[in-house]
Amino acid sequence: MLEDHLYRIVEVSVKRGADRRDVGIMTVRQALELPNVPSLEYSDPAYNSRQGSRFLTRDQLQAYACS
Repeated sequence: MLEDHLYRIVEVSVKRGADRRDVGIMTVRQALELPNVPSLEYSDPAYNSRQGSRFLTRDQLQAYACS
């Protein structure tokens, strides 16, 4: 894993049906330490990616941390 990527900030939310609830803002490392729950979604607040529904899955976040 790249140390630089582990300290980037992501926004974590949980999706339940059509509803989405914010969990918090944390580092990539902290987000990957959360339990592996399929309803968790991750976004980069710097790119305001929530508006375009550009959420990352846990696998995509892990791939980013390793690239």
